[in-house]
Amino acid sequence: MTASRSDWCISRQRTWGVPIPVFYHVDTKEPLITEETISHIKAIISKKGSDAWWYMSTEELLPEKFRSSAPKYQKGTDTMDVWFDSGSSWAAVLGKREGLSLPADLYLEGTDQHRGWFQSSLLTSIATTGKPPYACVVTHGFVLDEKGLKMSKSLGNVVDPEIIISGGKNKDEPSYGADVLRLWVSSVDYTGDVLIGPQILRQMSDVYRKFRGTLRYLLSNLHDWKPGNSISYDALPKIDQYALYQLENIVKIVKDSYDNYQFYKIFQILQRFAIVDLSNFYFDVAKDRLYVGGSTSFTRRSCQTVLAAHLLSIIQMIAPILPHLAEDAWQNLPFEHVMDNGSIARYVFDLRWSDLNERWLSMPASEADFWGSILELRSEVNKVLEVARGGKLIGSSLEAKVYIYTSDAATSSQLQEMCGAMHEADSLHRIFITSQVEVLAGLDEMVQTVQYTGSYTIQANIEVWIGVSRADGMKCERCWNYSPNVGMFSEHPTLCSRCNAVIGDSQPLQASAQVC
Repeated sequence: MTASRSDWCISRQRTWGVPIPVFYHVDTKEPLITEETISHIKAIISKKGSDAWWYMSTEELLPEKFRSSAPKYQKGTDTMDVWFDSGSSWAAVLGKREGLSLPADLYLEGTDQHRGWFQSSLLTSIATTGKPPYACVVTHGFVLDEKGLKMSKSLGNVVDPEIIISGGKNKDEPSYGADVLRLWVSSVDYTGDVLIGPQILRQMSDVYRKFRGTLRYLLSNLHDWKPGNSISYDALPKIDQYALYQLENIVKIVKDSYDNYQFYKIFQILQRFAIVDLSNFYFDVAKDRLYVGGSTSFTRRSCQTVLAAHLLSIIQMIAPILPHLAEDAWQNLPFEHVMDNGSIARYVFDLRWSDLNERWLSMPASEADFWGSILELRSEVNKVLEVARGGKLIGSSLEAKVYIYTSDAATSSQLQEMCGAMHEADSLHRIFITSQVEVLAGLDEMVQTVQYTGSYTIQANIEVWIGVSRADGMKCERCWNYSPNVGMFSEHPTLCSRCNAVIGDSQPLQASAQVC
């Protein structure tokens, strides 16, 4: 439509608006409009405003050289099309103000402006400069109440942003703060009409508190950590490398979504990642490493290295949407963050968006897929554990021993390797949060002796059988894991071998067998 447009009538016959500064000959109706007349009128209007055209005489409005002919001319009464008026704002703003330049990074307006401001701005700029006035256009719908109705005072359904932020006079109008309102904005697909109301705001407040809880977990578990305690990537357990792989993929997607103004995708991704994925898996399995291992142990430091990376990245990702929460977390960092230029970031917005860490993203696809299968297996194990818990066989998952069998040799071999992993954090029983895991070579006898079982199919139609029984050994009073080693240490007879090593070495009462 724009390309094929042949003309554009910019005059309107109205008694209000911005005047078109043209004089007409009284007899011939020939227009008088020159660079000199325009410059003269421009100088007048810059001092007295556009109403000067209406209250000043023709003689006053004409330049000196035309004043003797003033009786032969009359002022035009046409006003400028408002779209031409607003469509030339780029020239008045970007073309004149210091620190701004053409084109604009972004033009933002409602969906009704495709035929309005967006188009008139394009036409005026192309006509005079040959270039568009904007690099990008973002359009949005309109705000409706929770029922999808337009807001009006008569209906009493107007949602006031100030009341959302600061609270109202009634109890049902709590103060949510600016961050919750901003979080709502990020949660909706603004390209269409969006809904807002008390119930929606309560939901946003719940999500906000969960984000805050995630940051509190990270901060509290890094209270004794400094950047100098970091473990190098290559030395990290596989579970930690996979966690960083997941994190950096999230950072990549979030950055792309910011670049494309797709804030609702950022909301969905971060809500699932920070609130669901991290809490349900990595934070869950990390508790044993953080709370049971020694304060300076490798397994604790490697976990803290990953948590620190998550803390910095999550703060950076939420800062444009939740600036107050991000700054609150930043001011409580237990360590100083040094930027690439060597300076310390005192405030969260001192940061610049970091380049992607290609090392973290370099995990082979086959390895990432395997870890995805392990997470799937963990979910299936949890289902069988829940059935065993319902049957009163176990209470805590640490009271359980899990049996795994698969006829697929490659998968069975990988699972066997995880039982004897170099880093305990990679072992299956730590990932399942059980006391023991045994990968079976065969299934015949076990099917008869294990009461609670389950099975499922993973990629390439690989069948996996899962069984749950009571864990072997006694309960360690420090870590609550069950182990045959409990009772074998003279100085600490109620501890397992791991906790005994943390508390202090002592000689075992008798030789102990290696337990997987």
